[in-house]
Amino acid sequence: MVNKIAKLTFKDYLNEKILGNCYYSGLLVSKSTKAEVVNYLRQTPVRFDHLGMCLVKNGRVKVSLNFVEYTLEANTLFFLSPMVVMQVIDCSDDIEMHTLFTEFDLFQKVGLPVYKAYSMEKIGRENDTILRLDTRDSSRIFEYFMNLERQNTMDSEAMFRSEIIKMTLMLLFYEISSKINGNLARSSAGFERKNRMVMDFLNLASLHFKTNRSVQYYADRLFISRKHLTRIVKDVTGLGPKAILEEIAISEAVILMNVSSMSVKDVMQELNFSDYGTFSKFFKLHLGQSPMTYRNQSL
Repeated sequence: MVNKIAKLTFKDYLNEKILGNCYYSGLLVSKSTKAEVVNYLRQTPVRFDHLGMCLVKNGRVKVSLNFVEYTLEANTLFFLSPMVVMQVIDCSDDIEMHTLFTEFDLFQKVGLPVYKAYSMEKIGRENDTILRLDTRDSSRIFEYFMNLERQNTMDSEAMFRSEIIKMTLMLLFYEISSKINGNLARSSAGFERKNRMVMDFLNLASLHFKTNRSVQYYADRLFISRKHLTRIVKDVTGLGPKAILEEIAISEAVILMNVSSMSVKDVMQELNFSDYGTFSKFFKLHLGQSPMTYRNQSL
């Protein structure tokens, strides 16, 4: 149970880390040693408004991800999103983490498809949120990070800079996708159009899931039929839009239930459930226990 959850926006983090301009303002690669890890993340649980992946290059860090504690050794990659609350509990003196942060619309700006590493249904499940690598794979991902940082922050206008950043991101995400899913994501023109539509859906879902969990609402916003949206989302993510909306809602419920200043009724109202019975049924369906039982166990 925590008293509050701090919010860290991409712009706040960018201003702290980068004094100059980036080629893509929605892309940031940064290195954190012990002092930075402690200053930024140890004092209170933090929730980001952007996507991120953190590579533990050296040392060891103990973190809480959605209030579940993990000890992460070197050569571990873990993922962050607005649906993840992170807090650093402890770290070794030789900790070295490299983090790639991206805004949601970066993928559309550079023409990248949506990869399953960032699919909402992954959040909160250790097998997908945390990826343990061998030394060779870790070194390769580290090189991707370093190349992206060089290309995005160099002063001179290099030829094909945009193309290099895009291709490096594609290679990075293909590699991660293959590690998570056991196969490479498809990249046909038709599949990229589907990915673009799914990213639009996920963006809308992250903004409106508290007030609208009807698939029809999102189909109307995207100017397609409910059936077409369901087919596209399931083809790309493996889950239907209804399941993803419910996963986002239950993740948010778990986060809010761990804030001591919010009662169960407050959480229910924040997520716009009409009554406790409906909320309790929804909560129990996904977590196997009632909201009150969960809250009592968290005290």
